[in-house]
Amino acid sequence: MSIFFQKFLILFIILFLLITSFFSINLNWIELFNLNNWINLFSFFSEFMQPNLSYEFISDVFFLTIETLSMSIISTFFAFIFGISIMIFLEFKSTISIFTINSLLNLLRSIPELIWALILLVAFGLGPFTGTMALFLHTSGILGKLFIDIYKNIPRDNKVSLLVCGNNQIRILLYQTLPLIFPQLLSYTLYRWENNIRAASILGIVGAGGLGQILYFNLSLFQYEKVATIIIVIFIMVLFVDHLSFYFRKKLT
Repeated sequence: MSIFFQKFLILFIILFLLITSFFSINLNWIELFNLNNWINLFSFFSEFMQPNLSYEFISDVFFLTIETLSMSIISTFFAFIFGISIMIFLEFKSTISIFTINSLLNLLRSIPELIWALILLVAFGLGPFTGTMALFLHTSGILGKLFIDIYKNIPRDNKVSLLVCGNNQIRILLYQTLPLIFPQLLSYTLYRWENNIRAASILGIVGAGGLGQILYFNLSLFQYEKVATIIIVIFIMVLFVDHLSFYFRKKLT
């Protein structure tokens, strides 16, 4: 098969999927030109631009912000520990264990946080614990997969030399492997923490704690001035975490 034919085939598949996507869903383009829709949107933004800054409401939002941050920090930390543990376990791996681990990680990361939260609500009920567990499960699957890929790409020449010199696997892992890849592991973890902040803000929609819970409640009551306050707080929180994470990643790399 020639390179030209391969490129043509790839382009054809992409165009086929794109065209099929347009025909498979009902996109009502006429609604974009409906004046009433734009008037309703303008009315929404006019209310949205008047955030509720009362002390009582700001206090409630502040404590829920702390709860959201705590959910993301705890879930990311334990997912990091889980990923490190999986990587250490691979030092004493077998073919069966690798297949089992990959299957587990694929299961964890293939199910979104929101679906995990809905499943865990049956066991743990409403509240931040359910949201934290949902974030932990999904993040464990992602970090576990990333950590394994990083571990597999480590050059093996130095390890063989150290084994010949009489070092055991645990000593090599602690003093050679982990110091070599730890900055990269921490960089990926910080990036996932950024994502978990956003996810934790949404999980409250299904009753799993955090800012999403009060956001969904006020949206349901059409209290857009309170919704504006919550979204502003989420934006500031995400912006702060993004800059903090970027600073740490820059220092590490």
